[in-house]
Amino acid sequence: MTVQCTWCSTDCVKDASRERRYGGLFCSLACRDLWRKATGNNPSPSAESCARGGAAAAVIHQSRRAKAKRKLSRAARGTRGRTWTVGACERCGTQFVATTRGWPTARYCSDRCLKRARNSRRRAREHRAEAESYSRYAIFVRDDWRCHICRLKVVRSAVVPHAMAPTIDHLLPLVAGGADSPANVATAHFLCNSIKGDRAGRFGDQLALIG
Repeated sequence: MTVQCTWCSTDCVKDASRERRYGGLFCSLACRDLWRKATGNNPSPSAESCARGGAAAAVIHQSRRAKAKRKLSRAARGTRGRTWTVGACERCGTQFVATTRGWPTARYCSDRCLKRARNSRRRAREHRAEAESYSRYAIFVRDDWRCHICRLKVVRSAVVPHAMAPTIDHLLPLVAGGADSPANVATAHFLCNSIKGDRAGRFGDQLALIG
């Protein structure tokens, strides 16, 4: 219904049943606050509203307690039958802590590194290349984090597609019959590796490609 604001007398559309609960009807919250400040009247909610609010709070509290108990229960069961592993990721070298189930150690810090490692092994299988397990991080350390094509340092913290990110380059490409082994891989910038592509050659020939 249309009523007058209790403070400024402006006509406004309000639910008349709320007047008893709030001590008046107002066109805005600003008018309500001015009226409360002027009259010192800050009506408390009705007993019925308190009862509803108390019941809702009790339900929420019980729900939170049940959720906390479930979390504690899962945490207590979380390490059962698992092995804690601390080490460096074989792909990116990041130090990590993980739990494993059924495996003696974890080799990768994340699912992303695991998927990329699987993709590398899949490419080797597709080209029927000889494959030998190795750590990309170990290759980077072996090569002193230096690109074998341009002989400049790679940026350790950079990730592909950053031009200076460290990548693994096959000296004799897989498509040409090269093996996926430590003896046939070297550190390279992502840019240098991309320019080289699937072409093989000695260092001088590779350097000429980006000269």
